[in-house]
Amino acid sequence: MNGLLLTPDADHLFDRGFITFGEDGGVISSSRVNRADLRRMGFDQLAIERFGFEEVPANWNAGAFLPGQQRYMAFHRGQVFVA
Repeated sequence: MNGLLLTPDADHLFDRGFITFGEDGGVISSSRVNRADLRRMGFDQLAIERFGFEEVPANWNAGAFLPGQQRYMAFHRGQVFVA
């Protein structure tokens, strides 16, 4: 239940607490990651949501997690994620 299939760049950000997933499966980015870095790594939608651009090129949402996965995501949001 604690495995996620992520791209290498998303895995890097996730492991270091710069992105996490909300209860709805949406990606949450840390305030410590700047817009240029998010866009350079292909996370344009996160940059758009955080900094207010007009177009959203993709939907970065993992979908609903199973109850067992939700426990791990709650831990990650509370203990690993850098707000």
